[in-house]
Amino acid sequence: MRARAIPFLSGQGHRLLRTVGAIAVAALGFLGSASGAPAGAAENAPSREMVFSIVRKSDSACEPDCPEWIAADGDIRENAEKAFKAILEQVGSRNLPLLINSFGGRVDVAMAMGRLIRERDMTVEVARTDYRRCKPWDAKCKPDFKDGAYYGYANLTFGVCNSACPILLAGGARRIAGPLAGIGVHQIVTTREKYRNRYKVYQERLGNGSIVTKRELVERQKIGTVRSTELRGSLRSDLENYLSAMNVKPALIELMLSTPPEEIRYLNLQELKSLGVVTDIHEIERLVAAGICRSQPRPKNCLLRN
Repeated sequence: MRARAIPFLSGQGHRLLRTVGAIAVAALGFLGSASGAPAGAAENAPSREMVFSIVRKSDSACEPDCPEWIAADGDIRENAEKAFKAILEQVGSRNLPLLINSFGGRVDVAMAMGRLIRERDMTVEVARTDYRRCKPWDAKCKPDFKDGAYYGYANLTFGVCNSACPILLAGGARRIAGPLAGIGVHQIVTTREKYRNRYKVYQERLGNGSIVTKRELVERQKIGTVRSTELRGSLRSDLENYLSAMNVKPALIELMLSTPPEEIRYLNLQELKSLGVVTDIHEIERLVAAGICRSQPRPKNCLLRN
């Protein structure tokens, strides 16, 4: 939208301008529910920012040498990348698999996180993590270990990865899902926030005698939001380059574009494999199963705790 200026005079003799403009915010893959609820209902429903935690298999059969993983659960919002970097710093040099469960969120943040995942050669799996005592996002929940880890279980059957989440999943060097996992896409929604700005415009004499006109912002008021499903050239190019770099076929974008934002286009097993969205389909949990730490070579995500 082109800025529109409306001049008027104030009582002090200063000239004031009001401008109305549209300011672009990062492209969003808006949340879609598994039941395909209307977009408004999805946006207004209670949601939670993505929480990351280190989880240890809760099974006496594997102690004291059990598999561990990073659990990611929630919406991919603005602070998700920062939180992901923090958990990676906590993990250190260990290469733990990432188990994700998410209805979606911001596309730009998903791509940034996906690049971090690929840099560390991580394995990503669509799976929900259930916790033995309490959920890490509950205010009163405390870790089971001094280093911040929790006891939990991986649930491959009911994992969800919708909207912008498959873009994050694409970052995995290995990308795993179960046949009953829900992996779906829809159109990217770009949100633009409209503001009315009010300025004070005045003249000031400089030391050399010249006069300059200056403008000072005195008020900024949000007046609305505009949403668009048009995939603009630069964003489409960024997304195509990202998917190609991750060995995922850009044809995935066409499936996104063909699905309204208030719906979810769930990918079947053949599509997941042919498009490269996943590299492996497992019917049972293998990454963090209780017995894997007794196998050879010993998986890197096993940890002996006394």
